[in-house]
Amino acid sequence: MLREAIDWLFTPSLPLARKSGHLGEFVAIAARRRRNASAWAGHEARSKEAVERAGLAADPDGTALILGAGHANDVPLEALSDRFRAVILVDLAFSRATRRLARRLGNVVCRTHDVTECLDALSEIRQPTAWLDDPSVTFVASVNLISQLATVSTRHRDDAEAERIARALAEAHLRWLSRFACPACLIADQEIEIVDRDGSVTATLDPNKGARLPEADEHWIWDIAPRGEIDRRYAVRHKVIAVDRVNR
Repeated sequence: MLREAIDWLFTPSLPLARKSGHLGEFVAIAARRRRNASAWAGHEARSKEAVERAGLAADPDGTALILGAGHANDVPLEALSDRFRAVILVDLAFSRATRRLARRLGNVVCRTHDVTECLDALSEIRQPTAWLDDPSVTFVASVNLISQLATVSTRHRDDAEAERIARALAEAHLRWLSRFACPACLIADQEIEIVDRDGSVTATLDPNKGARLPEADEHWIWDIAPRGEIDRRYAVRHKVIAVDRVNR
């Protein structure tokens, strides 16, 4: 708890992230990863491989725009730095480790930005437009982000309103990716499974609340909460997809 409190105090972020609770969630994710590093390792490796593979189709004489890269544990940052002229990491907050690595690499910058462009007023979902008119951007990757867009912002709303907002944010994110002229890669949770101690799936949830994801190029399982992390009997795992190019 002390480590999490220190991280909350000293993690650079948008003021919106502190007020909305997103920074608290950001810090909690890092703590969960520390507790379950071995269970998360395969997912992080597959995410990195998928981003690196998708980036091979892009013009390296440009900028790679990586969305949801605050912790960068699932981003092949050094490989992207080597391949592209510049790399922009985008998130509401960035860990100190991510900022240190960005400074060391030299051609990587961290940009705090609300990728929904409407977290301060969710009653009206707006279509993101950032970087669409930047000709230097030659590759975009949304990394394990889309299902997280409304996680904190809708906690205190009734179920129907929370689902409406979550779906609208996910659909707006997909439309944004599809509007880039360059290759845009997506790594996303497709389904959440609740797994009993005997291995049987007792429930499935749609993290995107009905938003239709593009056809996947690759699938894998992320053991995000092994048994004992959230509940003594049940584990939680995510079915994850990688889409090499959303806008093909």
